[in-house]
Amino acid sequence: MSIAIRATFWVVTFGTIGYALFTLVKPDDELLKKFDEHSKNTDARKLSKQTIEQLKEAANQNSVLERLSRRDAQRLEKLQKAHKAREEVDACDENEDYFSGSFKIKSEYVEDLLAQVPTIDNSMLPSHFDIIKKEINELQKYVVTSTFFLKEFNLRKFLGIVQNLQTKCYELEDRYVPRKKFGFSKKKLPKSHSQKQNLMDEADGAAKKDSNKWDENLFGFSSKENEVLLLENDELYRRDVALRNLKNCTIGLKGLMGTLHLINLENCIVLSGPVTSSVFVDKCTNCKIVIACQQLRMHTSTKCDVYLHVTSKGIVEDCSQIRTAPYNLFYDNLEKHYESSSLDRNSNNWDNLDDFNWLAPDVSSPNWSVLDVSERIDSWDDWWSKIPL
Repeated sequence: MSIAIRATFWVVTFGTIGYALFTLVKPDDELLKKFDEHSKNTDARKLSKQTIEQLKEAANQNSVLERLSRRDAQRLEKLQKAHKAREEVDACDENEDYFSGSFKIKSEYVEDLLAQVPTIDNSMLPSHFDIIKKEINELQKYVVTSTFFLKEFNLRKFLGIVQNLQTKCYELEDRYVPRKKFGFSKKKLPKSHSQKQNLMDEADGAAKKDSNKWDENLFGFSSKENEVLLLENDELYRRDVALRNLKNCTIGLKGLMGTLHLINLENCIVLSGPVTSSVFVDKCTNCKIVIACQQLRMHTSTKCDVYLHVTSKGIVEDCSQIRTAPYNLFYDNLEKHYESSSLDRNSNNWDNLDDFNWLAPDVSSPNWSVLDVSERIDSWDDWWSKIPL
């Protein structure tokens, strides 16, 4: 058999076998569809489908829960803010209620000390008054340090009570504690020849009383006109000083004081060292006042320039044309007196006064202002010994 015949035989044979196998093994499309349809109902396919549906449902639930959580968080934040605001209001009320009760106890204690004065031996009175003054100063500090939560009306009421206690203490001390009379030489202005002659004539009358002596019932100066009045620290040290009914006078107070009262001064210059507690100014007109203190209160005064160092906010009431500038006094031992006063040199509210007659918070009071730099007196060195112009 030739090679061509053999090749043809094998091609036909293998082709026939391959066709037969393809015919037998070829998948039927309908059969596959039926098999797939049947397989849908198997447990594996059901479990897989349920799993996918549960995952989708869980995803949707998580989204809903997330939105609900955000809403709850927002509501909770609002409730916390509202609760905090209520707590702040309640705390303010509680602070003020607590302060009122504590202030009442402290002030009644001071009143009891004042009531004991007539029953105490004279030798014990100076130390007793020292205790009273200390308690009053502490009471005043208590009010000043509580201004941040006290309502304005209550602040005025409590400060008024403190002032009344100070005044009563001052009056009782003048009545029950005898004062030693002090005499001081009055500094004179240069005199003309005729004035010098008049002075020589006056010197011949040796019985003439020095007009600069203390009044027996008053620690300070009262009812003087056209004079230069001067006190040093030995006489002033931590005492309550009063200047009353003075006209066209220069008053130099070179020392440390407990309180200072300026009452009914007209066209006067007051040059004062540090005051450990309060300065009260009442019915003063056209004056220049140089003071350093813990607290300043001015009433019914007008046209006054105040060169001021005050550690708490000063208060003006029923005043007009008040002008302020920084405290700029200098004299020997001033720094030593400052250290003894415990005043904070770094805390000065000279340009921040409260006007009790002006309640508009967003508009400055027209009753006081800052003194223009060009109008300020830079040095008081020449003013200690001359009468105001």
